[in-house]
Amino acid sequence: MLKKDIKRNKLSCRLMTAYFVGFIAVFSLGTFLTKDRSFSEMENRTLKQKPDITAEKVFSGEFGTAFEDYMGDQIIFKDGLMSVKTTSDFLIGKSYQNGVYFSQGGYLLQRFDEDRQNLDTNIAAINEFAESRWIRGKKIDMMLVPNSICVNADKLPAGAVTDDQRDTISHVKESLSPAVTLFDPTNILMTMQREGKKPYYRTDHHWTSPAAKLCLEEWLGTMGVPLPSGNYELREVGGFYGTMYSKAPAGFIRPDKFGYYFNGAGRYGVEYVIEGKSAASMIDESFLTKKDKYASFFGGNFAHLVIRSGASGGKVLVLKDSYANAALPLLADVFSEIHVVDLRYFHTDTVTNLIDLYGIDRIMLLYNVDFLNEDKNFVWLG
Repeated sequence: MLKKDIKRNKLSCRLMTAYFVGFIAVFSLGTFLTKDRSFSEMENRTLKQKPDITAEKVFSGEFGTAFEDYMGDQIIFKDGLMSVKTTSDFLIGKSYQNGVYFSQGGYLLQRFDEDRQNLDTNIAAINEFAESRWIRGKKIDMMLVPNSICVNADKLPAGAVTDDQRDTISHVKESLSPAVTLFDPTNILMTMQREGKKPYYRTDHHWTSPAAKLCLEEWLGTMGVPLPSGNYELREVGGFYGTMYSKAPAGFIRPDKFGYYFNGAGRYGVEYVIEGKSAASMIDESFLTKKDKYASFFGGNFAHLVIRSGASGGKVLVLKDSYANAALPLLADVFSEIHVVDLRYFHTDTVTNLIDLYGIDRIMLLYNVDFLNEDKNFVWLG
């Protein structure tokens, strides 16, 4: 080998080493010099904070693990780096990222894997609740909403693997107690999709407000309780990147328009029972300028809300997940008092006690299939 080749190789190694050291220095110093974030709007979660250092934690390895998690959460430019990585993976042919399929029309569809054991556990909890002596005689209705991957299955990329939610819904129908009247809106949502009415957001796992309104009208019709023909205005704001985008934040994905219905003639009061606060609107407009725009419904999910209005209906209990949030502003024009319970957070009392305490007339369950399949909190129904 010639001397000039040796010199060239040495120079290349030095440049590579300098580049590597500089890269590490920029990200390390940048991370330490920038203020720690407490919450990531991109990931919609609380971020790890700098761990306390003690001799015990250092020698046990606890500090090292906690510090690694902290650096992973707080590293500078993290959101941008996540987008670059996801986009790069897509460009080399990866259509599946973090549980999400990149699908036709810019849809981000979350894979569904049926957990029959957990599903049956949840159905059994609902049946036991519906057939208990404290509930017997009360009307119990349930809407089970399929997710976007069911209605938009034709948009999935070739080779996508997912269970069919229509089979899951059929199993629920067969297993559910006769005390519970099940309403399946799958055909309504599929018709909306065929007509180009977008029943689901492309970047979020929730259904849209028009989808919630149409399904709610049909559901109430089966109960003989019509939705008042109020002057509903669909208000929309752009720039909505939802939960699926947080899982697969590719730079080429276009944002959605988030929408909610507004009834100018309505007068409402919302009581946040556990938090001890109240509001005169079901829309928290502060979230309309944030990434998590769906949280503008009530400001998120809470253990126990009470919505009061001048409607002529009686008192109803709504057991729900976040899908119900888009329907509740419309239900408020039907029932005079709605007790909204989210079992993920309602662990301070029993639902049966609440029904007795407030004199509830009717019980409504509104869940999406993925939630009923995965959630572990139906044991709190007792």
